[in-house]
Amino acid sequence: MSALVPRDEVWYRQPRFQAILKSTAINFLLPFINGVMLGFGEILANELVLKYGWFEFARPNNVASVGLSGGVNTTAEYKKSIQNELKRREL
Repeated sequence: MSALVPRDEVWYRQPRFQAILKSTAINFLLPFINGVMLGFGEILANELVLKYGWFEFARPNNVASVGLSGGVNTTAEYKKSIQNELKRREL
């Protein structure tokens, strides 16, 4: 008999509906947030590699140059200036 008794709760406050809504939100929102964070992580890593010249990658000095024939490698120039400064201090 208890199955026929109407509930006083509104349809959107029922536990089953809330559970379905929560699981749907988690399954649709978390992958999106994860993808956004991965994208920003890749952009940040790429910028750091190019800025600090890790793994022999660096932006050329001449920003206006386009294509494969760029300007001087900024990392090589920086290393050369540091080595010259160290040699000068040794003398």
